[in-house]
Amino acid sequence: MRDIITACVPALTLPPAEDRAAADLGPSTRTEHDHWVGRWPALSTLEHVDPPLDAAVAEPAGTIRVVAWNLERCKHVEASAEVLRAAAADIVLATEMDHGCARSGQRHTTADLAAELGFGYVFGVEFVELALGDARETAAHAGTPNRHGLHGNAVLSRWPITAAALIPLDDGAAWYENDLKQGQRRIGGRNGIAALIATPGGPVAVAAVHFESESTPRSRAVEAARLLRGFDSFAAGAPAIIGGDFNVAALSRAGLDAAAMLAVPEEIEPTFAAFADHGFDWRDANLPGVTTRKHPHDDPAKPDIKIDWLFVRRLVASAPWIGAALGPDGTVLSDHEPIGVDIRPVAA
Repeated sequence: MRDIITACVPALTLPPAEDRAAADLGPSTRTEHDHWVGRWPALSTLEHVDPPLDAAVAEPAGTIRVVAWNLERCKHVEASAEVLRAAAADIVLATEMDHGCARSGQRHTTADLAAELGFGYVFGVEFVELALGDARETAAHAGTPNRHGLHGNAVLSRWPITAAALIPLDDGAAWYENDLKQGQRRIGGRNGIAALIATPGGPVAVAAVHFESESTPRSRAVEAARLLRGFDSFAAGAPAIIGGDFNVAALSRAGLDAAAMLAVPEEIEPTFAAFADHGFDWRDANLPGVTTRKHPHDDPAKPDIKIDWLFVRRLVASAPWIGAALGPDGTVLSDHEPIGVDIRPVAA
C-alpha cells in the first residue's frame, strides 16, 4: 500500500523528458514502475500555493459554497473560471487537472484556474502521463510531446489551506502493468487530495476524490475504505466535506430511479455504506439527476449517468445543485457537470 503524502512544496520538481521516454520503453512490470516513482519527487510531494494576500476573506452570509467538478483535463481554463465565478464558489474540489500536457495546451491548469479565481490551491499528481491521452487526443496532438505530463487532482480555496495530504486509493501501477485503455500508459495511481481550510467560521476538512474508472462496485468499496481511513487520520474530527468523481456507474446501470438513488445507493454501490460507517451523509448534499455530459463528437446514444457526489459530516448541507459544463459560447467544457452545495457549521 502506498503511503499518505503530506510534504508540500511551492512548485513540484518535474520529471525530465528523457526519464519519461525511458519509462515508456521499459518493461510493463511493477519493479520498473516503482523505480520511476522513487526517482520522481513529483509523485511524493504536493504543490501548495497560498491565496493572494489581497484576496477577499470576508465571512460569507452564514454559508460556504463548495463545488466539485471533474474538469476533464481543464482544457478551457478561462471559461471554466467563468462557470465557477457565476456559481459563487468558495472552495473547488477539482479532478482531472493537467500540468504540462499537450492536450490542455501545456498549461498548469490548476495554477492558472486558481489565478483566474484569486484562490490558493494544493495539487497532487495521480499520474505521470507517458502518452498523449485518449484516441482523439492522441490524433489531435500527434508529434507534440507533453512538456511535463502530470495529471492529478486539486483543492482550490479563497481561504488559506493550513495542511494537505495526498491519500492513495490503490497500490498504483495498474495503468503501467496493464493496458487498461489502449495507448494511455501512465506511472502512478488514483488518489484523493485532502486539505484543511481556515474558513471564517472555523477549520473545515475537504477532499477532492477521483475513483478508478476501470473498476467495479467491490473495488470502489476498497478505494472508499482506503480514502476514509486516510481522511480520518488527517482530518482529526474536523467538520468535513468530500466530493468528486466516484465512478459509481452501477447506480445508473441498475436502473435505480432518482429517489432510490439518493435513498438507498448502498444497495448497489457499497461505497455509500463505507461513507455512512464513517459518519458521512449525502442525502441533503446532492440532487437527483445525471452528472455527465456528452461532447458533440460523442455517440448520441451514449447514456448520461450519475457518478459525481458530495458527502458531508458535522456540517449542515443545503441548496444542492447540478450545473452545466458549458462556456459562455456554448462550448462543452467537460464531460462532467459541476455539482455544488452550501454548507454551514452544525449549531452548537
